Amino acid sequence: MAGVMAAFTDKDIIRHWLRLHNRLRGETYQVESWPDDDSSKKNVDALCRDAEGRTLAIEHTLIEPYPGHKEDTARFLKTLAALENHPGLVQEGFLVMVSQHIGAIPKGIKWDEVPQEIVVQLAPILASWRGEGARTVTVKGPKWNLDLHLSKMATAPSDAGSFLTSRIYPGDPGPEIVLAALERKIPKLAAAAADKKILLLEKDAVSGNVETQFEQLPDEPRVQAWLSSIDEIWTVNTAGLDREDVIFTNQILPPLYDHANFCSLELTTDKFWQVSR
Repeated sequence: MAGVMAAFTDKDIIRHWLRLHNRLRGETYQVESWPDDDSSKKNVDALCRDAEGRTLAIEHTLIEPYPGHKEDTARFLKTLAALENHPGLVQEGFLVMVSQHIGAIPKGIKWDEVPQEIVVQLAPILASWRGEGARTVTVKGPKWNLDLHLSKMATAPSDAGSFLTSRIYPGDPGPEIVLAALERKIPKLAAAAADKKILLLEKDAVSGNVETQFEQLPDEPRVQAWLSSIDEIWTVNTAGLDREDVIFTNQILPPLYDHANFCSLELTTDKFWQVSR
């Protein structure tokens, strides 16, 4: 289903995570400065200090569920997703789900052409489609073709109907995205002057599993050198932040095989949850 991209900054994510981390550990860290605001130097994102004067350096990066996720999401939201529950495509008494493959919207085309052509070409197909089922429809534009995978399910005769959009995600991306993040982020984190150094790997999409990608890292000297130069790595799941105001985190370095530090915080209610030990 199409989502709404929330306007959370990296600083927001770090503040939210630090609040959750403090709750989990019973600590008092607060952000003291944002060294990376000086773009002329390779500085960490945040320097924090607790009530006893101990310092914590934090570096944050977003781990995409597949290469090009941000760009593809932007194209999807401006094209197919813009038609979610479009009155010309909704069928009374039916739930219609339409999806496209990742990368289906090519670069170099006029995005506003796509939803217009989808409505023009898909509306008569849906109107003449009796009963339930699934099919693939190719929408043809001036310089592009778009394969749409449709599923139609009956709900109730009195139901107003729904037209929902989504994407068909690729398979496991392997460790390459995480590997590139470590190579890019760890050297400046390791060089920071702080008592503790933590890398945050954020996941802001429902798809993807950073823990699995991390587990697939090759056992190579360069990887071991990176990991040994910092103290901890945590995943930060923000997929539910915009709609449910909740953030999840899990420590993956050093690994805790009982996942004892897997926890979440509802930011509005301050409700804390931690996996049972």
